[in-house]
Amino acid sequence: MFKFKSVLAAAVVAIAFAFQPGVASAQTIGMGGDGYTRAMWHATDGSIQIWKLDSAMKYVGGHTYGPYAGWSPLALTTTPNNNTYVLWRYTDGTAGIWVLDANLNFVTAHQYGPVAGWTPAGLAVDNYGNIPLLWQTPQGLIGVWLLNPALNLVASTTYGPYFGWSLLPTGSVN
Repeated sequence: MFKFKSVLAAAVVAIAFAFQPGVASAQTIGMGGDGYTRAMWHATDGSIQIWKLDSAMKYVGGHTYGPYAGWSPLALTTTPNNNTYVLWRYTDGTAGIWVLDANLNFVTAHQYGPVAGWTPAGLAVDNYGNIPLLWQTPQGLIGVWLLNPALNLVASTTYGPYFGWSLLPTGSVN
């Protein structure tokens, strides 16, 4: 058993170095209703690797996507129905959201914008499986678009700016 674990650990390290020549960092994590955690790793070349981890945080599968010219990965969230949503930002400020199934296979995507003066900043999930898409401006305004699981806009609101307060820069919290 020890030899198997050593070989498995060496294989994981070899795959990680082949995928990412520099430092890899986990950008976001989400847990589905099935109890599996999904983690997104962002490579220096703009590609991502999304892992599925069991309740003991052991790797059970994953996929690599990208890189895609002009697109940068920003965030990941997982809904109670086990779909994973990945937020991408294009150089012109367009938001792209991908839907991945429970096994992290690509299902569909939608694009929003560009919206003049706004850039996509993050994703979340509510108790009903809706996806709040967060937008921000350099002036400190925050916009929240509520999307249903099919990625249709349901509602939106704007907050701020609030003196002395701002969002953390995207990717600043690992």
